[in-house]
Amino acid sequence: WKPSMIATAWRRWVRPSAAHARRRLSCIRTFLRGREGPACRAGDRPCSSTQWRRSSSEFAGSGELTHRLNQIAEQAIGKEDIQRARDERDRLLHTLSKDDVSKRRLVHNTCLKAAANAGLRTEAERMYSEIVGDIGEEDLNSKTFGKMMEACANSEPPDPVGAKKWAAKMQEVGLETDVEMFNILIHCHARLGEIGEAESIFDTMLKEEGIEPNAITFNSLIDSCAQLGDVERANRWFDKMQRVGLRPDVQTWNALINARAKRGKATRDQRQIVEAERLLESMLKEEGI
Repeated sequence: WKPSMIATAWRRWVRPSAAHARRRLSCIRTFLRGREGPACRAGDRPCSSTQWRRSSSEFAGSGELTHRLNQIAEQAIGKEDIQRARDERDRLLHTLSKDDVSKRRLVHNTCLKAAANAGLRTEAERMYSEIVGDIGEEDLNSKTFGKMMEACANSEPPDPVGAKKWAAKMQEVGLETDVEMFNILIHCHARLGEIGEAESIFDTMLKEEGIEPNAITFNSLIDSCAQLGDVERANRWFDKMQRVGLRPDVQTWNALINARAKRGKATRDQRQIVEAERLLESMLKEEGI
């Protein structure tokens, strides 16, 4: 049994079809109680708060220009995908005027997204140097630095020092900090289970920078608690999320379920498994599945 199996079951058995939700719920109950089902495969990745990285809007609506490149970047997991992204990037850049900085930057950032999603820091750094060589450092935007930070956050192991370095670099070139930047830093520490560091960054964002958190912020914090099996702490962040008027989403529920499932597995506490099942039913109801 692994906590990520719950998420796998959610992706494969619950999310696709409303008509079979109840039948699939029984399958996940089997999962929670430790009997593997057909969705247990090596290499399945959890559908957790890492989904924040899909929220970036720069790449949405970019039209036909970067459509194919964006598809490659979304699915990138290794160096072969990075090379495919580079080839497509070079093809697109060849069609653009050197003076069309905004479009060239968009192409570069979309290619950089491939390295960020794959968590390949060295490849991302090489791409960064190529971007600066093409359009200059003065024309970089927050998305460029955000992708560099993502590459650090998604690497194995996550590199919070590197992520903070790029955040500082972003400020050095005169770009303002935003909630997405702080979300990446929180996510990076969350992946390491460093909930204290993640909470400290949250406090800095809110109290010193005056930046309001969003659902992604809370999802990362709850997910960090879930990795430690810290149910009480996860509940506190869940309650705070609701108090500030943010609606829980699939990733929120998934993290809460993971927290209880992990605690139940570690302590052999059947009550946590029952509570995980109750949360799963609440998720189905709240999400209208």
